[in-house]
This record gives sequence, structure tokens and C-alpha cells, in this order.
Amino acid sequence: MSSQPRHWRSAAEALAVLRQQARLTRPELGRRLGLGSGPTSDLVGRMARGALISERPAGREGRGRPTTTVHAHPRGPVAVVLDIRHGDWRLGTCEVDGTVEIVESGQHDSRSPEQLVDRLRTRVRATTRSLGDRLAGIGVAVPGPTADDRLVHATMLGWHDVDIRRVAPDAEILVAVGNDATMAAVAEARLHTPRPRTLLHVVVEIGVGGAFVADGRPVRSARGLHGEFGHLPFGDPGVRCPCGALGCWAIAFDLPQIARGAGRRIRQHPRTWLHGLFTDPRPSPKVRDTREALAADLGRGIAGLVNALDPDVVTLGGLASELRASSPEGFEHAVDAGLMTVHRDRPPSIVAARGGEDAPLIGAGLEVFERVLDADMLARWASRVRGVRP
Repeated sequence: MSSQPRHWRSAAEALAVLRQQARLTRPELGRRLGLGSGPTSDLVGRMARGALISERPAGREGRGRPTTTVHAHPRGPVAVVLDIRHGDWRLGTCEVDGTVEIVESGQHDSRSPEQLVDRLRTRVRATTRSLGDRLAGIGVAVPGPTADDRLVHATMLGWHDVDIRRVAPDAEILVAVGNDATMAAVAEARLHTPRPRTLLHVVVEIGVGGAFVADGRPVRSARGLHGEFGHLPFGDPGVRCPCGALGCWAIAFDLPQIARGAGRRIRQHPRTWLHGLFTDPRPSPKVRDTREALAADLGRGIAGLVNALDPDVVTLGGLASELRASSPEGFEHAVDAGLMTVHRDRPPSIVAARGGEDAPLIGAGLEVFERVLDADMLARWASRVRGVRP
């Protein structure tokens, strides 16, 4: 058994590769690390004995010997993950390969974020206790910009400066807090093969937002307030957004405004209602006009972001794909009209996101592992596992 950090540096690098690529074979891992087959086998074996990874047979692809894919070990490190959304929340666990299991979910009325955090702490405590020494930390995705692991402002909920770290039942547990769209973008980038160097992720939920990812990681900013695409001045310059700025893109996606334009009342959970509006097979003229206007707003905004960021691929998360499908010609026309000629000649692909509803949870878990799974931590982990040799 070795507890020397130097013996675990290559293992930390291997886990970093696993965080960046959802499907990873043993040969691919070796190539990413610059190792031959022998050293790769030794490393994978040592990590398996250390309860960090496991292997499964991979489907045969062409000629050559059968290989294996790399996955989390069933007794390996685990992050508790929490996604706080507009009106509801989801709690689960995330393993080092991004596998998420939902533990519990519930509703909230959004009136008091402090009371919600207190309620969630009780539920998080039960989950952390069940994991024992496997707990690596807690990752939380929130619907607004974050700084220093605090929620700065959730515009649509009216929340300001919320200390999300209080969900931890113990102050010594690491808590990583991030914007939900940013966390989803991190999860999304690892699902594309070949992995794009840059990815623009745009999300429509109760509002609009997104993130820009380079080499599998979000592009960082001075205070961590990046990715607030909904507050770019793509909207009506005469209307002030609750964020304090004039002309925000998000104003067009304000739920009460959408309901008034569509001539409908919101009688369900807001997200469920919005999904129904975008997918109604027999829309009224007002609903059709509303969808066309929103799809055009979405397309123009994406064009502006492409002009500014020049991504390899654009992914549509949340309800953005449903909105695009509700008025495909209007969306495509708005994108094309808004692109610079240099981008119009070779536009990036705009595709539906693959991460699904769990994407923010996956990203939150991966952020925990990004912070804690270094050589020192793995050495301490190995000291608790029998049969591990350098």
C-alpha cells in the first residue's frame, strides 16, 4: 500500500481525462496520457485496486482485440449533487465518471431562499451520512450567477446574495456552487465525439442563459459572473430588467409577458406550462405568433454569440430545442440574418443538447471532483484501501 502522492499523480490525470470524456476505452485513456499499453494496464490495475475505477467489456469496433471501457468503481468517491431550479429541486449522487442517481426531488415556493436552504440541509445530511468515507464533497447548481460559491442574484426568483454553502451539514465538507447553465455546459462538452475544443451552450428555461466552454472547462471571468447571456442588450432598450440593466435579452423570455402575448393563463408548474406552449400541435394564432417571435429572438441572440465567440458547436439545452422546433424557419432565418458573412459561409452546427435533465447535476459533481481529486487526496484515499501498491 502506498500513501505517497507521487505515486498517484498519474491516477489524478487519468481521472481528469475521465471527467472530460463520457465514453473512454482503456487504449483511449493511454493515448490521452501519452502512455503505452503496458504502463496503461499497470495504471488501470492500480486504480481498480484502489477502488477508483472499474472496467467493462466494450463492444467490438472493427478489427483488433476486444477492449474495455473505464467507469467509476462501485466503492469509489462520490459527490452529493443538488440542482435548485425555478419552483423545484433535485438531489442525487454523482460518481467520478459522471453517473448520476437521483435520490429525492421536491417543490418550493421561492419565497424564502434561506428557509429553502435550511430544508435542503436536512435532506443533504441524510445523503452524506449514507456515503460515509466515500463522500468527496457537495456540488450545487443554481439558477443565477455565482461568486465565491454564493448565489449572487436569481433574477426571476428575486433572490439576492444567498449563501448556498449552508446546505452542507458540516462546515468541513467542500461545497462547490455554480450556475446551472454553466454546469450543464461542462456535462454537455464531454458527450460529443470528437470532443469540440469550444462549445457554446444556450439554455431556455424560465429565462435564457448559457455558457461558453473551452477544452471541457468553462471560460473563467474576474469574479465568476460569466455566462449571463440573458443580460446581453439584445432586447428592447426601453425596458428595464429586474437585474437593473436596460434592454436585456431575457426580457423577451419573461414568463408573464409570454403568457400575455399568447393569451393564456399559467395554471401549471411554469416549466411544464412553457413546454406545453412550445409543443402544442394545434396552436392558436396568438400562440403561433408568440412562438415565432421567441424563436426569432433566440436565433438572433445565438447569431450574436457566434459572432462574438466563434464556437465549434452550439448546443441547445432546456426547452431551446422545443422552441426552435415550434418555428424552425423563423429560427433559421434569424440565425442566418444575424451572422457575419465569415460565419454564414461556415456556420457552426446548432444541435440539441445530449445531457438531458441531469446535465446540471453531472456538471456540479464534476466540479467537486475537479477541486478535490488531486494526488494528495488520492494518496489519502489509497491509504484506506487494502491491497494497493505503487
